[in-house]
Amino acid sequence: MSEYSQKPLVRPLTQLDSQVLDSVYGCYVVNKPGETFNVEALFSVVSDIMGPSFGLADPSIKYDRRDTKDKSYLANFEPPTHLLKHIACQMMETPHDEHHSYAHETTMGILKDLDAYSWCAKAVTALAAFALEYGNFWHLFQVPKEDNLGKSLAVLNHVQAFERNRRDIFDYNLVVKTAFLSVDCLVRLERMSKQGYDVKDDIPTLETAIQEFPVFVYWIVLTIVVCASYLDILMGYSSSAYELSSISSKISAVLIKLKDYLAKIDNEKALIDEYIGRYRVAFQTPTEIVQVLKCLLFPRDLKDPHVYHGSTGSMVSIEVFWQKHVLLFLSGLYSIADETRLLKSIHEGLMKDPKEVKGFRKDDFKILWAPIVDEQVGGDTSDRKQFEDLKRQMDWYVVEYSIIPPICKKLIRDRLRYQNKPMVPVFNPQGRLTNENALHMLFAWGDPAFPWGKDDDLHLNMKWNWFWTEMKKHNPKIDSWIKDEGYIVIYGRTDTEYCDDQWLLIMPEQLERVKRDEVTKRSDVVINYYHHGKGKDELRIVNGFWAYVENLFDSMKRKTTKDPSFEEAKAFLGLRQEQAGWVLLSKGANVKLLCRGDTFYQTLKEFDAWKLNIERDPGFDVSFAKHYETLFSKLPHHANCLRLDVKYHVSDIYSPIYCMCGRPMDIELVRYVCCHGYKEEPVDAGDVQIFR
Repeated sequence: MSEYSQKPLVRPLTQLDSQVLDSVYGCYVVNKPGETFNVEALFSVVSDIMGPSFGLADPSIKYDRRDTKDKSYLANFEPPTHLLKHIACQMMETPHDEHHSYAHETTMGILKDLDAYSWCAKAVTALAAFALEYGNFWHLFQVPKEDNLGKSLAVLNHVQAFERNRRDIFDYNLVVKTAFLSVDCLVRLERMSKQGYDVKDDIPTLETAIQEFPVFVYWIVLTIVVCASYLDILMGYSSSAYELSSISSKISAVLIKLKDYLAKIDNEKALIDEYIGRYRVAFQTPTEIVQVLKCLLFPRDLKDPHVYHGSTGSMVSIEVFWQKHVLLFLSGLYSIADETRLLKSIHEGLMKDPKEVKGFRKDDFKILWAPIVDEQVGGDTSDRKQFEDLKRQMDWYVVEYSIIPPICKKLIRDRLRYQNKPMVPVFNPQGRLTNENALHMLFAWGDPAFPWGKDDDLHLNMKWNWFWTEMKKHNPKIDSWIKDEGYIVIYGRTDTEYCDDQWLLIMPEQLERVKRDEVTKRSDVVINYYHHGKGKDELRIVNGFWAYVENLFDSMKRKTTKDPSFEEAKAFLGLRQEQAGWVLLSKGANVKLLCRGDTFYQTLKEFDAWKLNIERDPGFDVSFAKHYETLFSKLPHHANCLRLDVKYHVSDIYSPIYCMCGRPMDIELVRYVCCHGYKEEPVDAGDVQIFR
């Protein structure tokens, strides 16, 4: 007892957890050679000792045997027997005191002796040392009468003095069991930390629990030391008046906290397992679009999810998407007016003829809006109203935003890279992603990029490479205009010999008027423009441009496979039959319209008549094209037929050239003219709208 009296005594139960952490901080040395035994195997042995002992001590204490695994591996298990006996002696020799101060000293000594052991290993080792004595007592308690050796050992251990119905023994065994269950929780937490989860991101509660291991282990070892020092209660030596309530309350609080951590971790693991399952179905092994949509948007226990159908105003089963392509519109509830107008245009385009394009049926493509809204405590009435207002504007399908579970939102953010900005991933009927985000393609090209796969805009971009290469030679600013993705207007003469060029001179005036208009500004329409060939070198530039177009046309015509540039070169040559100049309107590098100059100018001049449509249509170019087409339809000329004059290059006159109406053209020297002069319905001659 002298070694204890020389030190200032600590009352452990008055310490805060932060003080405990400070005191045990030095009881773990990283990278120092520690335990050489299997900690889980040792705990398994201890469990086999403690479980039956609890039943012998008090039949009312039920022990739930968790570990039913094969234990053949224990045949080669070598426990640290010498260490366990040493620790057991330390604990048994700890003097009694009212405040457990001596137990604190013993606890700190044990933790320092085990400084190279992990925190979980410290607790298991201390419990194993206690089990040597505790288990020995209960084993001797049940020895058969004919076992003389056992009976003699029982006498030496004073086992015959045990009385089952004493209250202090009941309280004592309850504390022992609580300490054992606390160690069991530690072992389970330790096992989880080694299962390959990203503890910080996947199971944050486990990381928090592991950080508290030093404090948990201190209270567990302290409790075990107290129980070991009072083991003679079982033998009838200690006073029955002794109360274990203080240490019992503390270890019970530890066990409650550990169980709470385990319950939360089990929930987090279940979510991870569900997340992995959904991810596998949706992105690793997708087989069917309906199953993919269920994984991405709906609770697991919802057997037959329904979505709102804007065209009918009714709820329909998710099975409506069976064997369909799906444009999944992901967004918030606010600032999506532009995207809504765009998708309205796309939806209308899917309803129009032709019914089949590029081998795909247009009515097999469906749009589904899934609003991704962060959960609000108590709900948000403004969100609800906004959702209902938007839903009424949509003719396509809509998912109720409040039904999308958090795990689905996480999956969408992680895998589809949704970052609170609108996007439109495209899925095929097998549920595979054909485009991770088609929104930019939809804005840039719209219907012509159908079916909006990952590479469906490549040929559209390639078609006009020749034009942009030529324009950049004369105006380097065009490169930056393209990068800014605003609208670009390029206009010029169709001939140097004669051109009705009055509109060329006053085009900037009308463009500037349109740019300054409040509707244009409000709609964030940016317009840059360039007069091709203007200046002292006009003759050389214009003639050179048309020679370049003719050479391109002839080169493309000779190829055995159709080049995407051919139709565009042919369209330019077709415009030259008019003496009204040409205008090209693009958004960034994506050409929207190729127009007749004087009619383009007239459309700008009548801007006030159609400008309000800009706020309803999916783009400035759409509103412009509608009014232009109205004006163009009134012009007295053969709108559906071409005449191609090839002046600068002698073409292969035997190669057939087809008019936009679809008929082969006759050849007069190097002039291609249509084989008839009457008007027929036009055919689809390309993806860009060509207006002459």
